[in-house]
Amino acid sequence: MNNLDVFIKNGWAKARTNVCADGFPLPFPFVPPSISDEGMFRVLYYWDTYFTNIGLIADGHTDWARENVDNLIYALEKFGCVPNYTRADGAKFCSQPPLLSLMIKDIYAQTKDEKWLFSAVKSLQKEYEFWMTKRMTPIGLNQYGYNANDDDLLEYFDYVSTRVELNQNLSKQEKIDIAKNFVAEAESGEDYTPRYQNHNALDYVQIDLNSHLYGVENFLFEYFNNRDKKLAEYYKERKEKRLVLIEKYCFNKEKGVYCDYNFKTKKTNDIISVACFMPYFYGIAKEDGNARLVYDTLKTKAGVVSCQDVGRYNYQWGYPFVWAPHQYFSYKALLNYGLKERAEELRVNYTVLLSSVFDRTGTLWERYDENGEAKDLEYPTQEMLGWTAGVYRYFTSVTR
Repeated sequence: MNNLDVFIKNGWAKARTNVCADGFPLPFPFVPPSISDEGMFRVLYYWDTYFTNIGLIADGHTDWARENVDNLIYALEKFGCVPNYTRADGAKFCSQPPLLSLMIKDIYAQTKDEKWLFSAVKSLQKEYEFWMTKRMTPIGLNQYGYNANDDDLLEYFDYVSTRVELNQNLSKQEKIDIAKNFVAEAESGEDYTPRYQNHNALDYVQIDLNSHLYGVENFLFEYFNNRDKKLAEYYKERKEKRLVLIEKYCFNKEKGVYCDYNFKTKKTNDIISVACFMPYFYGIAKEDGNARLVYDTLKTKAGVVSCQDVGRYNYQWGYPFVWAPHQYFSYKALLNYGLKERAEELRVNYTVLLSSVFDRTGTLWERYDENGEAKDLEYPTQEMLGWTAGVYRYFTSVTR
């Protein structure tokens, strides 16, 4: 076991806490993304937790991963959606990518606890209805959105202005409309990204979100298939309808890959980002091998960048940055479509990057570029355990 492995295995216990933020007590101890009390990330963030959990499970801490999930479910029941983060204002602006079904599936695979699964599925159904009622578009697919009211949105505009350059000489309504789109970007987990042309996320249905929701529908179909025929048929119809609409709107015929779709201009995006991998991650993409194109467009010597180079370098979820969750999604997508050599190249390159930077800095970071630099952008880059450690431990566990 190398020094980085020891750092992570010891780090899980150091990060674990029952100290909750901002007057929002959680029922169980939890493992937040950061070890340091001085870091930004001492609460549970929704989608971060999935990647933390795969590392915890790889290291034999299924019980801690289950506590994380139970805390997210508690927050879901309080707010009506899984909040961006577990503070009293956690759902004020948005949720995050719907990965709860993946977390539930992972915990059940380890525990086989039917009683827990029954309760978790009931909560998952509530989350699914949030997305289907609060995030639906006229074309029948879903999009990332916002929970905030106008006053919240003006507050958010001021917040975004501390991270990216925005025109301040605008009317109140113009600021609100801009903020709505930036909150929608944040709900994708990618705050902020050049994958939309003009930070107009609300003009799109996103391929990653609709792939995730297919995953939720399929999970619920499989759960109810031998338990409740009526519900099983309901989720079966939902997932089959979604597949038809994804093919209709999101498949970019020129590139042969799946992309976001702008339903205002009625055009499929041609920007390739890791989101394009998500139909391959869930196994719903055509068997045409074009996962190769996504990988070859995004690959670097340290894994895949979040988005292809579109000439805008002031957004941290764009080129040239490498993020842990994107490595995991891409790796699994490549394996699903038989691209084992590319998957292994990605896995090795990313773990070598983390090891080399750890040897130099003695820690892990929230994100990197392909040269291992964790430069500040939008806010100071944070020291990280969380998803960086989780994906690393998963990647090293697959070789054990």
